[in-house]
Amino acid sequence: MLFISIFFFIYFPSFNEIGMGKRELGLLFIGPLLTTFINLPLFIYKNYFLAINIGGALIPLIISFYLIKENEIDFQKVLAGVAIVAIATYMVTIVTNEGVISHFPFYLIPSILSFLISLLFYLPYSKSCAYSYSIATLGVIIGGDFSHLPEIFRQPFIGSMGGAGLYDMVYIAGLLSFFLSFLFIKKKRGNKKEKILEEIERYILISNDKSLWEDYKTLKNLDGRAFRRKAKKIWRKISWNLRVCFATEIERMFAFFIDLIIIASLSFIICLFKIFYFFDSFETSFFISFNMMQLFYFFLLEFFFKATIGKAFFGIEVRKESFEKADFIDAFTRNILRFLDMFAFFYILSIVLIATTPKKQRIGDFITGTIVVKTKCLK
Repeated sequence: MLFISIFFFIYFPSFNEIGMGKRELGLLFIGPLLTTFINLPLFIYKNYFLAINIGGALIPLIISFYLIKENEIDFQKVLAGVAIVAIATYMVTIVTNEGVISHFPFYLIPSILSFLISLLFYLPYSKSCAYSYSIATLGVIIGGDFSHLPEIFRQPFIGSMGGAGLYDMVYIAGLLSFFLSFLFIKKKRGNKKEKILEEIERYILISNDKSLWEDYKTLKNLDGRAFRRKAKKIWRKISWNLRVCFATEIERMFAFFIDLIIIASLSFIICLFKIFYFFDSFETSFFISFNMMQLFYFFLLEFFFKATIGKAFFGIEVRKESFEKADFIDAFTRNILRFLDMFAFFYILSIVLIATTPKKQRIGDFITGTIVVKTKCLK
């Protein structure tokens, strides 16, 4: 994680080319830390309970499919790579009372194998990183988890695929293979000035303030401290122009309270009628249901309708920072990272950030690159 983070700051154009921007790395690095305790049930029957862990398996799987799509990786190559890694994983894993495990150094074989296959097909192109990550993740969960299910189902059990979270083989295999592949691809160094200019230009177009173009032309000819000072002045002007478009902290707080009441009510009904009653304690069951419901309520509504019921009531919706419609990864990432906002003094830090930052963003918005805007500004 440390080395990938360092590489990201130096070679961010290469990461963007792969499809691993700030948003994706935020989801991959921070998401599993926040959701390692959440297991989504897949199969429940009497004394059999099979789940998938969000941090240890679901997030890596979503990133894998996303990278395959973004890089337009050939399906036959994905199939071949996944099959080879799955067979290797099956051979180095065993079923024990603790679950499916593998011993050192054998648990490194899927990562190294994925890396070598990616070099064979895509060296030295950036697509190699996306390919190795995807086949490592998919291969391990198929070969390490699904392939062992017949053995696991021989007796009653309670288990979760990816249940070890950050320390799970699914998570580690993908991360390590990505790192190894990145060492060997052609890299592009980033130019921070160009990145800032590009973002400022986009927001000048959004704010529709023609007077800012002269400032922008001056900014292009500056460097160092003068460039940073001028850029801050332009950002202040842009923020002032767009201040009426961003949802206020009051609107977002009350919208959130409406959504919380809905989520709590649904969770109470689920526990009352024992729809997903996995625990002896009603309080424990309610806590688990509430957290699961919170994640999927916000994610599904923001992805399909761009707003939750609370947001729709106040006429606000989620968008990319460019004011474009938020996509699947935007909605999923900002709501996985909602747990980070929740742990930060139960949203108090986020409320302060929404009140004081130019784009009215909470922590999850900063990392994901999303904003909450008033729908009247989008017409």
